[in-house]
Amino acid sequence: MTGSTGGTMENLWLADVLARPAPESVRFLGRAEVVECLAKVDVVAAVKDALMSHHLGRTILPSEAYLSWTNRHGAYSRSIGMPGAVLADGAEGAYGMKIINASVSNPEFGLERAGGLGLCFDARTARVTAVMEVGVLSAVRTAAVTAIAVEAAGYQAIRSLAVVGCGTQARVHLALLIARCPELSRVVLCDVRRTVAQSLAGELASRHPGISFTVAATPAEAMAEAETTVFLTTVADGYVQPDWVRPGSLLVNVSLGDLTDEVLTGASALFVDDVQLIVENPRRPLGRLIGEGRIAAKTGTDRPSITATLGELLAGETVAQRPDTGYVVVNPFGLGILDVALFGAVLRQADDADIGQALELV
Repeated sequence: MTGSTGGTMENLWLADVLARPAPESVRFLGRAEVVECLAKVDVVAAVKDALMSHHLGRTILPSEAYLSWTNRHGAYSRSIGMPGAVLADGAEGAYGMKIINASVSNPEFGLERAGGLGLCFDARTARVTAVMEVGVLSAVRTAAVTAIAVEAAGYQAIRSLAVVGCGTQARVHLALLIARCPELSRVVLCDVRRTVAQSLAGELASRHPGISFTVAATPAEAMAEAETTVFLTTVADGYVQPDWVRPGSLLVNVSLGDLTDEVLTGASALFVDDVQLIVENPRRPLGRLIGEGRIAAKTGTDRPSITATLGELLAGETVAQRPDTGYVVVNPFGLGILDVALFGAVLRQADDADIGQALELV
């Protein structure tokens, strides 16, 4: 008696309780729509404003959630959840969360290594108001941080650039750096898949005939004459040796795993995006070195130390100087608030032009 009848009654009861909810929907933006909106956004300015807001205490940046596993192909895989908020002069601003997942075996199956979703939250109701594809947006944000770091550290007038790792991040980085470094005349590419580097060099040469694009066999060869080297690989263990580094050059450690401990501890200046996030993450080399006491989290000690944050550079509280004999390292950990700021900028464009698809939730 209580089998199907009881189940039916329970379902009717539940349906009656939830019968008349207020209508809710979210705006969904696929990659094409995100790119369309990004084309109308000054990405570097938006990221710079968010960095300054963070420096001035007008952000909320919780610790990220991190999940890792080894997939059935034996490849490192992970999921990172990065919530945050950027406040507009203390008022309600952009609230949201980035979910970015990656597996190093993805390129073998024709997939980009990383991909995920960006969520926008309504500050009043806390409801999710938009969901957007985040692969390109994340790459654009990362490239914007690199461009800002290059300028803030005093390397905008570089003539030579090396890029180690030639995937999606490299394409986005090079597009932005070429546009913002007017004196750039030589780019050297390096990738463990030489054909990938060669293909990218050929594409870029056809678009930018005034710049020389060559392919190096090794990172050491690529770095030899480069004023700035950007690392965009998937490696977990450091391999770059101090004697590979050109005196006076800048190393942008985007992928975080390329530089050996000796290169990190030997830098003339070391700039980061957020000290606390690095201190809290011993999985990454710089966080581990701080935990071991080999690098100090602030200046004023007799140990190598973090020189300043990008926010301090942008605020003029620290003035970067290009060394003659040493070298500079920028170690951007990756701040979810920068993505959230871009989510907000993209959503404003989408709302204004009614771009994307409305997905009904209830």
